Amino acid sequence: MNVRDRLASGAHLQVALDFLSLEEALTVARASLKGGVHILEAGTPLLKAEGIRSLKELRNLAGDRVVVADTKTADAGEIEVEIANMGKANIMTVLAAMDDSTIIGAVKRAKELGILVQADLINVPDPVRRASRLKELGVDIVGIHVGIDVQRARGIDARAMASEIRKIGELGLLISVAGGLNKDSVSQLLDLPINIYVVGSAITRAKDPEAATKDIVKVISERNK
Repeated sequence: MNVRDRLASGAHLQVALDFLSLEEALTVARASLKGGVHILEAGTPLLKAEGIRSLKELRNLAGDRVVVADTKTADAGEIEVEIANMGKANIMTVLAAMDDSTIIGAVKRAKELGILVQADLINVPDPVRRASRLKELGVDIVGIHVGIDVQRARGIDARAMASEIRKIGELGLLISVAGGLNKDSVSQLLDLPINIYVVGSAITRAKDPEAATKDIVKVISERNK
C-alpha cells in the first residue's frame, strides 16, 4: 500500500518535532515511536537549524513509517521538493497562501519523485474556497493549521475550525489538522473527517513523551475501529 492510500485508510498521529536541537528531536522521536506514533515530522525550526541531516536521521529511526518535511515552502516549489527527496521524506509542505505557480511547481516535481504535497492553510482567510482550488492544483493533503501565535493571541486551537474541516472533507482531500492539540482535544475531533492529527507540545514537552504518545494513539484508535 502506498503512502497516500495508507493515510486515507484511517486516522493517524503525527508528532511535530519543532526543536532547534537535533539531539532533542531524536530523543522525543524515539520515545514517540515506542508509544506508537504513525508519522514523524521534522518541524520547520528543526529543518532550518539542522537541515537535510535532520530528515535523514528521522528516516533512519522511522523505518517504514511516514516522515514529513515541514518546509512551509513559499517560493520555488519544485526546488524545495528536492529537500524532502534528499532527506527521504514522504511528504513536504507548501504554504497554501502562496501563488498557484509555486504550488504547481511543487506538485509537478513531487509527483515525479513519489512525494506527497501538503498545502498548509495557515492564515488563509477562506480555507474552504482555497482548499477547492488546491484540489484542482493536485495537492494530496490540506493542512488545517491554527498557528502558535494565533493560539496565544486569540486563545483558540484547531477545534475552532470544525466547520471548515467538515466542508473541506466533502472535497475528498486528505486532511491534516494542527494547532494546540492534546489528548482531550483530539477526542473532541474524532467525528470529523481528519486523516492526520498533528500534536506538538503535548508530546514534545511531556515529562514522559512515550506515555503521552500512547495515550493519544489510544484515543485515535477509537476512530479506526
